[in-house]
Amino acid sequence: MEKLAARGETLEERDERRSQRRAARITAKFGYTPDENPFNDPNLHETFTWKKKDQTIITNSSASNDNKDGGGDSAKQQQPRQANQDHIFEEIEKVRKRRQDREMDFEERERIKAEESRMKELENYDDWARKEEEFHLNQQRQRSAIRLVEGREKPIDVLAKNLLMFGLTEEERENRAAVKYQERYNALNELETLEVEFQKPQDLLKDLKLEELKELSGDIDTFRRLEAEGGSAGRESTVLCFWDNLSMVVQDEIQFLKDGGEQGPHASTIEDIRKLFDGKSQAELRQMNRDVEDQVRKKAHAAAFDASLEKDTEYWKTVMDQLKVHMAKMELSELHNKMLVRQIERLEEKKAELDAAKARGETTEADTQDPTKEGESMAPKGVDPEFGNLEEELGLTDEVNLNNANYSWQDKFRPRKPRYFHRVKSGYDWNTYNKNHYDHDNPPPKIVQGYRFNVFYPDLIDKTKTPQFFLEKADTNEYCIIRFSAGPPYEDVAFKIINREWNRSRKHGFRSTFERGVLTLYFSFTTHWYRR
Repeated sequence: MEKLAARGETLEERDERRSQRRAARITAKFGYTPDENPFNDPNLHETFTWKKKDQTIITNSSASNDNKDGGGDSAKQQQPRQANQDHIFEEIEKVRKRRQDREMDFEERERIKAEESRMKELENYDDWARKEEEFHLNQQRQRSAIRLVEGREKPIDVLAKNLLMFGLTEEERENRAAVKYQERYNALNELETLEVEFQKPQDLLKDLKLEELKELSGDIDTFRRLEAEGGSAGRESTVLCFWDNLSMVVQDEIQFLKDGGEQGPHASTIEDIRKLFDGKSQAELRQMNRDVEDQVRKKAHAAAFDASLEKDTEYWKTVMDQLKVHMAKMELSELHNKMLVRQIERLEEKKAELDAAKARGETTEADTQDPTKEGESMAPKGVDPEFGNLEEELGLTDEVNLNNANYSWQDKFRPRKPRYFHRVKSGYDWNTYNKNHYDHDNPPPKIVQGYRFNVFYPDLIDKTKTPQFFLEKADTNEYCIIRFSAGPPYEDVAFKIINREWNRSRKHGFRSTFERGVLTLYFSFTTHWYRR
């Protein structure tokens, strides 16, 4: 009290002064203030008093304290209190460090967890991206197939037609078959009702204009990108090769038309260069390509010192470009021939299945829908025009045996049988009687409405002679025999067909051509409608 009187302050003022000093010390030591501290404690600067403990200490030491001087006691208590505060600060510092270490460990664990999650998402992203590209690729195929089935195809659809029909790998076929949910309408399945495209891809480009070629180039790039990103890796040697080669040929056609086409200043030079490659095998062309590349490098090096050699360099560059285009066309032709062989193999497998089923006494139908305008216009009311109209059946059992045939050239050439496609078109005849007596649930009997023949003669000895077909009598007037004859080294092949009048109108599908070694004959029978 004497010190308080000497200082001129009361107990409350002393406690306030000490409290401020402790607060300043805490702030200097830890950076905490009563307003800003991690404990949200506004009384942080006040000394915590354990009252029960203090009362116990005072009670136990009351006897000894009565005999001691008060001023000396105050001086002795000052040092323990100072040491106690230092000890408390050390404990606080340790607790603070442990908390900081714990927070750092927690942040490190969260960072590692986030990194692992990000890596896992990146692993899944590749699978998601691949599935997305597969989806876009399937949609691109579906769009082309729909346009082909509906008869509003674009050039890209015609070029992709054979690939869509025969280009799926076994893995893709298994995946499609394993899907539990099947779409109600899948245009890719409907492609089996269409005829294979016999014209080579590079030949289809000759009739296209410049703007059509530019649009086709964009469509090809779309297919290339989707096949590269969404297609299976095993198809790089077929489908991607097809689109890469086709893109090169299209770009060459575009540049040719930009330069003026056949009337351009370099048309004759291009034609002479292309003649250099005729009759050469792929091995010879690859060797020629290496020689031309060496020649281009030599000419380019010489032209750097002599400007007069620039024309020679441009010429050899043109030869190199045209050689690559010619090799691309050869690969396209090989792929096209493979597609045709697959169609023949498919028909031969179907024939074997039909023969096996016939031997077991079973009946097998391979029918597909192919509606015509005649059937649509004459279908009765309430019946879908596409119902049962013009079904196509593989006509593989109507071939006539010609084993006893003799040929004047068989001493020089060994006769061999040509490969062929043969389809019988059958459907419902919705005449007046049938419309009155039949409906959708009880259709009338099917009748044959026409035939389609494709006979292959790739190795004719006399290529100037066009194969022909002849109609001959059969054992009854109801039928007749159609014989296809081409000359050496092919035997004649004949089929038994219904003896009815043909409709030779192209509007109704008649076609009789011989192109690139394929004899094509499509015809339907004439329909006679009753009129009063």
